[in-house]
Amino acid sequence: MTPKASKDTVKISQDLLFKRPYIWILTISITSLNFLITYSFQNINPQYFYYFFVDVLTTYMIIEFYAFGIRYLNQKAPLSKDFVKRVTYQLTLHTLVVIIFTILLNELFDFIFFDGKRLSLSFVFYTKDTFVALLFVLLFHTMYFGLFLMSNKQNLESLRIVPEVKIKVKDAYAFKLLSPKDIIAVCSSFGISYVIDVNYKKFTSELTLKEFEDKLNDNFFRANRKFIVSKSIIESYKSVNNGKIDVIIKTKDLQELSETITVSRDKASFFRTWIRVD
Repeated sequence: MTPKASKDTVKISQDLLFKRPYIWILTISITSLNFLITYSFQNINPQYFYYFFVDVLTTYMIIEFYAFGIRYLNQKAPLSKDFVKRVTYQLTLHTLVVIIFTILLNELFDFIFFDGKRLSLSFVFYTKDTFVALLFVLLFHTMYFGLFLMSNKQNLESLRIVPEVKIKVKDAYAFKLLSPKDIIAVCSSFGISYVIDVNYKKFTSELTLKEFEDKLNDNFFRANRKFIVSKSIIESYKSVNNGKIDVIIKTKDLQELSETITVSRDKASFFRTWIRVD
């Protein structure tokens, strides 16, 4: 239940692909590789340098357009929120739009720089060259996803399929398994741990609060020695003397819950970070 870093402080290393000098390194590298694939250099002439200049400009604008699409997807479907959904969008719609932009840009530059007579804009262009462009786009996707997964440990952990934690509690003489999403608070009184579910029903548990800390997710916060609370049970909070925080919770007259829970000065900054994270 360690508070996560703020989104603004997380360094998104995969987006460095589209910042200088990396974007120019990619532009020159891709253009050079494309020349090796597309042209035969047995009869090289000065016109090839003109072709190379135009292709560098074309590649740069395509990468910038690709990056524009990535920034749009980062707002609408962030990788950290739903990886599968984002990969699907990026491999389908984003790829298709980039390829269409590539074709239109090449057509436009062919008209501007070559009066519409460049041989590459022919059947060969719409088969071989477009296929090569598609391979480069897929390569970009692979690099982008790879850097995302390697950028920090949290990204990898968010994609692991982990069995849902079930917590055994006791209701009178019967045992029951609760999911963390069904729990809103855990408290301790006279050595007994009480688990409160979303319906404000009280159960007992053999686990200690420390053991609950290991089992519960980041939606829970260990406020002090007696309470672990979820965000859903918090009504409000305010700073008080000596840097402490008073947290007002929804008790619904449940005896085991105190209306006000005090967070110590040592934990106050962690609490503020935790409560602000979605």
